[in-house]
Amino acid sequence: MCLLRGMITGVALLVVVYDAEAQKPPAAAQILLNVEQRMFAVKDYIVDIQAEVDMERMKIPRMQAKMYFKHPNKVHFESPSFTMLPREGLTIDPAAMREHYDVSLAGSDDLGEGKATKLQLAAKKASTRLRQMFVWVDERNWTIVRMQTIPYQGRVLTMSFAYMLLEGRYWMPQSMKAEFEAPDRDTTGRGGDPTATPTPQLDERQRSIRSGMISVIYSNYRINTGLGDEIFERKDAQKKD
Repeated sequence: MCLLRGMITGVALLVVVYDAEAQKPPAAAQILLNVEQRMFAVKDYIVDIQAEVDMERMKIPRMQAKMYFKHPNKVHFESPSFTMLPREGLTIDPAAMREHYDVSLAGSDDLGEGKATKLQLAAKKASTRLRQMFVWVDERNWTIVRMQTIPYQGRVLTMSFAYMLLEGRYWMPQSMKAEFEAPDRDTTGRGGDPTATPTPQLDERQRSIRSGMISVIYSNYRINTGLGDEIFERKDAQKKD
């Protein structure tokens, strides 16, 4: 009887342990993998984009373009003015994130539409332009709802995304807002080493760091149309000319 009771207790403990393991949240890299797998269903798409730019010391009219995307990372814009927009936000590549960054859990935050899991990404190589970023994932539909990067110039870029469900199966970006926050700068001309001689490179870098915001609206999606490579190859050929 004691042996039977011990066996029953052991089985019960195994069930409890198994249940606890089953209820554990997915590991950080697995979360990005889930986002990647959710995106597998979209092989290509064409979408109309409208963007408004509000950047300090810049006057840019509203921009419109047609964007072509083909898995995994081919992108073409009909409007050349869209080359100035942050590629990290217009197309998201979780596979590249997993390849080039070490991923760890960093808690969760309420972003207004419910809680999102926060991931910290640290570059595996020192040569990677973006050394560190944070990514927030909505695990209800495995979409990235916010990204925050710290480029080498010191400017912080925060991107927020809203999604819409198309054809009952594709979660596609509906809007993206990118906010650029430049570090505080001393505009009196007295900051830093008073004996230092300004260099053109430093002066140019300081002028290039701007704060501002870009708002992008996506509309009129055409998904899985069977895009060929011609349009993307034509873009590459134009770059070489």
